[in-house]
Amino acid sequence: MLRRTKYIWELLVMLLLCCGRTYAQTSYPVMATMQINPPYSLYLSDYTAPDVQRMQVHLLLKDLTVSDYKCRLKIKIEGFGVTLQSKPGFYTAPIILQGGEMITLSGPELATYLNPQNLLIQGLDNSALTKEGAKLPEGIYKFTVEVVDYTRNIVVSNQGNAVVSTFLSYPPIINLPMANTKVDAMEPQNLVFQWVPRHTASFNAAFNVAYKFKLVELIPANRDPNDALRTTRPVYETITAQTLLVYGPGEPMLTPGKSYAVQVQAIEAEGKDMFVNDGFSEAVRFTYGEKCGVPADVIAAVSGKNELKLTWRTGVSQQAFTVRYREAGDNPSQWYEETSYLPQYTITGLKQGKKYEYQVNAQCIWGYGDYSAIQSFTMPNETMDKGDFVCGKVVGEGEISNRKGLEQLKEGDVIIAGDFKVAVKKAEGSNGLFSGNGKIKVPFLNFITLPVVFKNISVNTDKKMYAGVIELQREDIKTVTDNMNESLDGYLEKISDIVRTIDTAGLKAVDAAGMLAELEKMKGWDELDNATLEKLGEIQTKLQELQQLQESENMTPEEKATAAKKVAEQLKNLADQAKAVVKAAVEELKKLVNMFRKGLSALRQDYTPEKVAVLKKDFEDKYKVAKEFIDKNNALLGVKVPESLDKSVMKVLDVTDSVIVKLPEEITAYKLAQKALDEVTVLKILDENKSQAEEEKVVNALNIKDQPFKTFIINALKTAKEDDLIPDVKTSILNWVHDVLEKMQ
Repeated sequence: MLRRTKYIWELLVMLLLCCGRTYAQTSYPVMATMQINPPYSLYLSDYTAPDVQRMQVHLLLKDLTVSDYKCRLKIKIEGFGVTLQSKPGFYTAPIILQGGEMITLSGPELATYLNPQNLLIQGLDNSALTKEGAKLPEGIYKFTVEVVDYTRNIVVSNQGNAVVSTFLSYPPIINLPMANTKVDAMEPQNLVFQWVPRHTASFNAAFNVAYKFKLVELIPANRDPNDALRTTRPVYETITAQTLLVYGPGEPMLTPGKSYAVQVQAIEAEGKDMFVNDGFSEAVRFTYGEKCGVPADVIAAVSGKNELKLTWRTGVSQQAFTVRYREAGDNPSQWYEETSYLPQYTITGLKQGKKYEYQVNAQCIWGYGDYSAIQSFTMPNETMDKGDFVCGKVVGEGEISNRKGLEQLKEGDVIIAGDFKVAVKKAEGSNGLFSGNGKIKVPFLNFITLPVVFKNISVNTDKKMYAGVIELQREDIKTVTDNMNESLDGYLEKISDIVRTIDTAGLKAVDAAGMLAELEKMKGWDELDNATLEKLGEIQTKLQELQQLQESENMTPEEKATAAKKVAEQLKNLADQAKAVVKAAVEELKKLVNMFRKGLSALRQDYTPEKVAVLKKDFEDKYKVAKEFIDKNNALLGVKVPESLDKSVMKVLDVTDSVIVKLPEEITAYKLAQKALDEVTVLKILDENKSQAEEEKVVNALNIKDQPFKTFIINALKTAKEDDLIPDVKTSILNWVHDVLEKMQ
């Protein structure tokens, strides 16, 4: 047992001695270490680039007594199924080591060792590797370096190792605009594109990266954006080193309502493949603004013998309109276009009896919209017996059998012409044949009255026209308003006559239902003020009481007559009050319009031709400065594609978040100059306007010191003179102009 134990101890001592000898044998005279600094690249040439020390080899000759020691390196690169190592016999200049001194090799000093021609390659196609610029497949690689004696070709150092993870970087993500969203259209054009790089936080991040920006229009709008980006000629394409691009008025104009696709490609400055999907981001689809809306409810009405008046309902941001019309038929004529700044236009010079087609489109601050659907209208012929609007058209012979002529037609008589009642104002002739003029009440225009003329019409003893034509007179600017007031006065006179009607013909002779229907139409007139509407409401209540009396079966005729007379007296008083209110309202409106005109005239005097010229010059100067500013910044952002991608990457200014939330001074100054010039334009339109109705609309929209224009002026005139109020009126008009311009933005 003792002999066996002694044998085991002797064996252990021998093993320790062997291990000691082995350890002594692995103590090399040269110590080698390797250091690889991120970003890690798939390209071998990047590790020997002269501008960066991405790969470093540190060598130390331990023996202090040795000098000018010649050696060379042996490099090995190992990956999954891939091995690259230095060829044993290729020529390279010796590395000189001095005892006790550490040297560092990097860049061009290592280029010979990583040249594919000097490497034994396993697991890769040598020719393919060389063709792709010595690019390794993605993966994890172990780099090993050893020092070899230059003469004896034996290893004289330990193994220096470094492990790198080399993978392609991900392409950027576009975050402005967001996919499938609508971007506001601005004037001037200003659209921000922004993307987030995804390679900067990686150990594989490439240093010199630029971005190729591409914008295409999608036609049709539902087209696949990827297909459009591959096959469609771009609207705009540029290269920038920044992650933000401001698309301003210097770039091709985008069309509101159209759909577009944008894509950004991350590219390495030297054209190396460093990104997944070749650096292409996902395609982002977006819609640029809204298309200018189509004018709605386009209505045509004859306004004269050769004139057609078009009216329509406007939409949001519509500031001007184009009316186009042509003579219809198998071979229609060319389109004629006219411009209007109001939601109406009167086409003149049309041919009688001809059919016309017409359309209207709107202009918004960012462009034109589509035309409305084609509509047609046939102008009345010379005799007004054919056409889409014929007043007093002769009815068929079988419909009126009484052909006995009326002996005399005088002022105040009412004749029946077709479906219309005509109130005669002046008439000449006798025995059923008359000429003159009068008023016609049009039911589909809220019972408004229009002037008419007639010549040699035939009227029978029933006061019905059975031959001839009654024509509309051409209306001047105030005709409709005056006729409306005249219709209201006539209605109130009819209310006043109820007392006489009851006294002479009894309660049943009063057409209470007809009066209520007519009153309901009148209450829908926009031009009526609140005081008049209030009185009409009181009249309506009394008429309803009168109608109830007519239908009542619980009262004797005597009781009905007494109660009816009482209601009739109340109606007469209300009618008189309403007349006074209407008269006061007319006078009050005249006074308000007069004050408005004085204020407008004073404003126009402030804007002399010289001042307007200065404003125009200032606008042109500011526009030029703003455009130069935008062009300069866009140039800095890289809007011009370089001649060769191999040249240095373009540098651009850093764009901070403040650019997005606050416009530069040059742009702000331009917008202020534009606003000042727009004010002059609106004031000019107001001054040249000859429509009293339009002036009244503006007056009703004005405010002075947080009070309605009417309230302030009426109260102020009690203690002040008109001229003293002109400054307040001017301020009120300017505020209204500012509001109009704000809504147009």
